[in-house]
Amino acid sequence: MKEGGRANALLVELLLVIFFFMISAAILVQVFADAKLKSRTAAATNSAMLEGQNIAEDLYGTDDPEAVLAGYGFTSEGDVWVLERKGYTLKVTPKSEETESGTLRTYEVSGIEGEKTLITLPATRFIPKEVSP
Repeated sequence: MKEGGRANALLVELLLVIFFFMISAAILVQVFADAKLKSRTAAATNSAMLEGQNIAEDLYGTDDPEAVLAGYGFTSEGDVWVLERKGYTLKVTPKSEETESGTLRTYEVSGIEGEKTLITLPATRFIPKEVSP
């Protein structure tokens, strides 16, 4: 009878060890899944930031912003220009304000992933009117 008791104790210990490893494996799978999701979000943010900076600089320096946006592949959706990329969407919202001395053009370049805004970059340019002496 004593031998059966030792075998049962060994079996219980073995089951506890297996249970411990199963719980540890489940926790590690969750940790790695979270890390992969954060890595994808960081990569999308980085790509959106780099491309958004390039677009903002080009919009600042151009006299024909629609041609620049069309050259990048943006499509016009009303007042907003949209460009779909893998993992994120770029949106450019142009605004223009006329003053006595010229035109103030402002562009807001936004990188969006799903419903979350990753970045927002402004680009502003003042175009003075010619002044007659």
